[in-house]
Amino acid sequence: MENIYLQIIQLWLYIQALVTEGEKDDFMTEQTRNIRNSPDTEPDNLSADGKINLISKICDELTAQQLRVVREIVDQKRLEKIDEAKEQVIARMREEFAELDLDFEEVMGLNRGRRRKSLLPPKYRSPEGKEWSGRGYAPTWIREYEEAGGDREEYLIQEEAS
Repeated sequence: MENIYLQIIQLWLYIQALVTEGEKDDFMTEQTRNIRNSPDTEPDNLSADGKINLISKICDELTAQQLRVVREIVDQKRLEKIDEAKEQVIARMREEFAELDLDFEEVMGLNRGRRRKSLLPPKYRSPEGKEWSGRGYAPTWIREYEEAGGDREEYLIQEEAS
């Protein structure tokens, strides 16, 4: 697994090389050359704070467009690392459940199926036949009716006399 800091530095160097090719070295400042050629930029030689400081220095040299590209790359790498970490945790959990002779999906509630419809009887019914139990957030059709000046009590379902 490659180090994200190394990838950011490599990306920066690649962008700098492209710009340098097109602008015949006018773009690269002396400070940029020093950062790029410094032995201190080796990720293995830097502490976590040193890596962050190096990235900050590199970002100071990039244009807004280049920073947008770097941000997209970093966001993608972050999501990949999160997915990888989730997979590792799930794999460890599956192993531990297997050791205890438990079914992972059952314990985690993964095979419950779709959510069931409310067991509460409807309290309100629209002329179109849409129903609501009167609990939780009011559905859109009730809210729109009330915003137009209507009263929800007009849609109250009357109990039928037996």
